[in-house]
Amino acid sequence: MYELITNLKQYDQTIARWVSHIISPHVVGSVMACLLTFLYNDKPFVAFLWLLMSIFVVTVPPIAYILWLVHTGHLQDFYMPQRSKRLRPLIFVIVWLFICLMGLRYLQAPLSIEVVILFVLALTVTMSIITLFWKISFHSASITTAFVTLVIVVGVKAWFALLLIPLVGWSRVRLQRHTPYQVLMGCLVGVLIALLMTQHPTVVTLIE
Repeated sequence: MYELITNLKQYDQTIARWVSHIISPHVVGSVMACLLTFLYNDKPFVAFLWLLMSIFVVTVPPIAYILWLVHTGHLQDFYMPQRSKRLRPLIFVIVWLFICLMGLRYLQAPLSIEVVILFVLALTVTMSIITLFWKISFHSASITTAFVTLVIVVGVKAWFALLLIPLVGWSRVRLQRHTPYQVLMGCLVGVLIALLMTQHPTVVTLIE
């Protein structure tokens, strides 16, 4: 056991980096889309095809744009550690999400996919406004929003996901991307977004 703990301490920064990659906001959003799609669709295969198309359309352009900003030196890295440099890519993400939401609604995509985009849009807008004045953890906000939403929608069976919140928070602090307070505030925003958005008529219609 002592040897295991020693090895973990030796590689904790690498572990933290992988946690940040695997439980990142865009991955969390994609997993939520998958869960809701299969939970709330009578035709899973058709919904799955919609899901694949939607994830590709919604995520690829913003990711490509952010990677381009990193490549050209406008951003330090993909997770935008400098608060002052976050506004430009966040505006792009917000506009693109809104376009995707309107497009999927026009094409009558499964309601579960629309719900996930609504959540992501609400969270991104809220976090972007906060970012104008203060740095806050998007990672912590996204995983907390997902967890609270799962508990509301699925019930106590989703409580196991609670363990991911401190894990993500630890990774962001360990990598020195955020302070504990910034992580805590991200969690608080995530809780509020989940509680508010689960009262949205579209979400209520889905889970009824």
